[in-house]
Amino acid sequence: AIDDRQGAPRQAVAAKAGDPHPLAFLKLPSVWLCFSFFFWSTAALSAMQSFAGPALGQMHGLPITQTAFVVTGYMLCGAAGMVVGGFLVARAERLERVIGLAMSGAAVLLLLVATGALPGPLAMVVAALAGFGTGLAGPSRDMLIKRAAPPGATGRVYGTVYSGLDVGFALAAPVFGWLLDHGEPASVFLGAAVALALGVAS
Repeated sequence: AIDDRQGAPRQAVAAKAGDPHPLAFLKLPSVWLCFSFFFWSTAALSAMQSFAGPALGQMHGLPITQTAFVVTGYMLCGAAGMVVGGFLVARAERLERVIGLAMSGAAVLLLLVATGALPGPLAMVVAALAGFGTGLAGPSRDMLIKRAAPPGATGRVYGTVYSGLDVGFALAAPVFGWLLDHGEPASVFLGAAVALALGVAS
């Protein structure tokens, strides 16, 4: 089953027929939209992982020993959402609809936290629950990218698209850190919500 020599004759025929350029997939708008999706969704994740705790501490006067748990809760809810999303992706026909609804729900929860209207402990819970929405979208996201990849270019498409994760982390962290340093802790959650909305648009 793993003997790749069995595919050699077919590869030779394909080469004679004229294979497309290995980087031809970069001309596809769907690939760059998927890259954009990863960039924005990772920007939101960067905000939550690195800055949610200190931001909640500034907004509600809570000690960092308490607000740090919001990151743990966000990641655990994300893991739970990923498991549920794995079952959901097998039944859903419109994967983009699942992604849109899940991430929009997470964005609404983060907007609620950004208003500052919630008591501190409740704001922590709501912020953590937003992770469920982002996790729920994960399996559908991966399947959607697989469908967007041209035949024979899945690995190259995944490599290109997933580089949006690194770019998102690298560029978003200084921006959210700057906002926190300048006394705008609510902007961390507002920015994360906007980033999720831009991911949905992508």
